[in-house]
Amino acid sequence: MSKVSDAFQTFKTRLEITQTEQDDASRRQKDVRATVQANFDVERDFLTGSYGRRTKTKPLKDIDIFVVLGKDEKWRRDKHPKGVLDDLEKCLVDAYGEDQVERDRRCVTVYFQKKNQTQHEDGKVLSLDVVPAFGMKDGYDIPDDTLGTWIKTDPEIHAEEATAKNKALAGGWVPLVKMLKSWNRSNGKSITPSYLIEVMALELVDGPFSNFPDEARRFFAAAQATVGDDWPDPAGLGPLVSDEMTAARCATARQKLREAEVAATRAFRAEQQGYEGEAVRIWKEIFGDFFPAS
Repeated sequence: MSKVSDAFQTFKTRLEITQTEQDDASRRQKDVRATVQANFDVERDFLTGSYGRRTKTKPLKDIDIFVVLGKDEKWRRDKHPKGVLDDLEKCLVDAYGEDQVERDRRCVTVYFQKKNQTQHEDGKVLSLDVVPAFGMKDGYDIPDDTLGTWIKTDPEIHAEEATAKNKALAGGWVPLVKMLKSWNRSNGKSITPSYLIEVMALELVDGPFSNFPDEARRFFAAAQATVGDDWPDPAGLGPLVSDEMTAARCATARQKLREAEVAATRAFRAEQQGYEGEAVRIWKEIFGDFFPAS
C-alpha cells in the first residue's frame, strides 16, 4: 500500500466515532430525552441526523434527537412554531442552565463543556440538538422559526437513502462523506448546512467507487459546477436543503472547491511521479489537522 493510501486509511480511522464517544453520546442523549419526556407528552424519540446515518464527523457536535410529540401536544401544531421552541428551550434551560442552551431555527441545542472547546475534542459529546416533531401521514412536521411555519421532513427516508448509497458503493460512500465534511469544517464551513454535502454526494458520487483520493478530487470538481444549484430534500417533502446558500456563500464555496480541486490534482501528479511524501503533505493541506502528516 502506498503512503497516500496509508494516510487516507488513517484519516478514515481518525474520523470514526470511538466506543468512548458512543458511550458518552448514549449517556448524554438519554439524559436529554428524559428531561424532554418529563415536560412534554412524547410519543417516541430517536437519534437521527448524521449521527444516525453514521456520517457524523469529529468533533462530535450537534447530535440530533428527534422528538415526536404525543396527542396531548397536538394543539401546538395549530400555533406558530415559535411556541413549541420557546417551551422546549425553557425546559432545557431549567435543566442545563441558560449558558448551555441555544435556539436554532428548527431545534434547541444543549451544550456540554461549552467553554474552552477545542477543534478536536475526542471522546466527548459537545452538543445535542433537540428537534420537536409531529407524526403526519406523509412523514413529520417540524417547526421552522426562520420561515415562521411548519415544514415537512422524514429523517427515516434520509437514512434509507444514505444506507442504500453506501451499500451500492461497497461501503466507500459514508467514509468519503465524512472526509468531505471534515474538509468543509476546515475551510470555514462554506457549504452550509453540512447536510448539503451529504445531499450533493448522493448525486455526484457514482459507482464504481475507485479510491478516496480520486473520489474526493472528482467531488471537488463536480461540486464547483453545482454548488449554486437548488438541492431539494431527498425525501421530497421539505424546503430546499440549499436554502441557506446565498449568492455570496455560493461564490465562496466555489472558490474553496476550486482551490481543493487544484491542490488535489497537484497531489495526484506528485504521487504519479513518485513523490508520495509530497502528495501526503498536499492532502493534509486540503483536509486539515485530522489528516496525518507524511
